[in-house]
Amino acid sequence: MAQRQLTPTMLLALLLATCACVRRDGRNSDCQWPGENPRHPPDARHLSADAEFAEDLAIRYADTHYGLHSPNPSEDYGPMRDACRDKLFAAIAKEHGILPEQAANSLGKNRAYIDAAIYLPFALLYCLASTVAAAWIWRRYPPIDDGWLPGVVMTVFLSVAVAAGCMLCGEQWGWVAETYRIGNKHMSYRADRIWWGRHRLELFTGAVVLFWVFGALATRRVKRLPAAGGEGPP
Repeated sequence: MAQRQLTPTMLLALLLATCACVRRDGRNSDCQWPGENPRHPPDARHLSADAEFAEDLAIRYADTHYGLHSPNPSEDYGPMRDACRDKLFAAIAKEHGILPEQAANSLGKNRAYIDAAIYLPFALLYCLASTVAAAWIWRRYPPIDDGWLPGVVMTVFLSVAVAAGCMLCGEQWGWVAETYRIGNKHMSYRADRIWWGRHRLELFTGAVVLFWVFGALATRRVKRLPAAGGEGPP
């Protein structure tokens, strides 16, 4: 049982480890850029990673010195965090021989492969759950016995319910994955960049339509499946 419970966590950790976890070495809460040894060429992906690391250092600095749980909470939290971030962007620019604006503008970019690694496992789980639920509907309400209306009504009803549950779970999945990836439970304003939260309507609509697709596929096999009476999903 323990092995089964650990498997999703291990899978998520493996995927995040291969999709650019935020840099761990050189972390500090003193607003100091640790530099790199050896230095990497300032390509777009590397600059994006540096900018994200600088942002995390700035948040750690503000949390430690000005945050609610710091020795001296202050209303200057936001301005000091942003000032630290700008200072670190300047350090990145000097290290790579670029303008500070280039470092700042790279923040939050080149995330397609990161978002794909985070959400692909969840999408596969949703497809599996939808396939099982759709198959159960047509086993429970076979058209040959009940006509098409009961199965269609149940498919529409469950598609909305399952999609709504998917939205809640998917958002939490993304949040947990992102905090693990950056190594910091305090997301701050970074939560606004989480991909799932910026596409709620499209994702909900897609989840509903995808459930309907699995329901349509299930009807093609229903004549070869015995009716399941009142039993729940297998």
